Amino acid sequence: MELRVLNRREDFVELYLSDVPLHVVNSIRRTVISEVPSMAISTVIFTLNRSMFYDEYVAHRLGLIPLTSEAALDKYKSPEECSEGEEASLFPPDCFVKLDLDVSNNGEDLRTIYSKDLKSSDPEVRPVYDDIPILILGGGHQVKLEAYARLGRGREHYKWSPVSAAVIKYVPEVSIDRSRCLPECRKCVEVCPRNVLKATNSGVEVDEASVLNCNLCHLCEKVCPSEAITLKARENDYILRIESTGSLSPKKILLESIKMLEGKVSELSRKLEIQGVLK
Repeated sequence: MELRVLNRREDFVELYLSDVPLHVVNSIRRTVISEVPSMAISTVIFTLNRSMFYDEYVAHRLGLIPLTSEAALDKYKSPEECSEGEEASLFPPDCFVKLDLDVSNNGEDLRTIYSKDLKSSDPEVRPVYDDIPILILGGGHQVKLEAYARLGRGREHYKWSPVSAAVIKYVPEVSIDRSRCLPECRKCVEVCPRNVLKATNSGVEVDEASVLNCNLCHLCEKVCPSEAITLKARENDYILRIESTGSLSPKKILLESIKMLEGKVSELSRKLEIQGVLK
């Protein structure tokens, strides 16, 4: 197995995985989406709502605001340990973080309430972005509420998923048969939407710097009159792209997903041994 970082930003990572079966890469992707926990608002208690928006609408918007969760993974109990407390309308401090919202509009103009107006009981669990709009207050309107956030997993609700995107892309392999390629023909270069092919004096060549941009649309194959181009996906080579919501860093998301995947495989192996399937 080989791993290479193709692109990395604060909230995004693109990895080239070589000599790895598809089911392994896809298991990592699915674990990233549905198993890695992060903080999100699960319960909202309204004390006062004199706005144009229903309680359910405001609560839904609050739940979708990503919260910083790096420190929370070690400070708060797991989702499974805290779910019973929530059902009983209890909010133990080792499970929940309280975020207060107490806003009003005493003027005549409309006032937009943003995520920065939420006041968290834990400075390490707060909205990732300050400029997410929650609601708009008209003159004389007021909203007062208590929101409780806890750790959760994407399989319970996508608001707990730490990623906005996690996708796998096939690695393209473009071959040109020089004996068939017509030097004067440039049709494949003209139709390629990703500029993977380039024209030269001797004919057409693959631009190695851009080949990973190929989306395997096969337009080059279709327009080639001499069938000189062959396009296929490399076996056991993939590109994994992960975009974080900001609640966790891409590195933390990957490490947590691999740790959880190893735990699940170990648990499955243990149960199979108990049943006598593995000896």
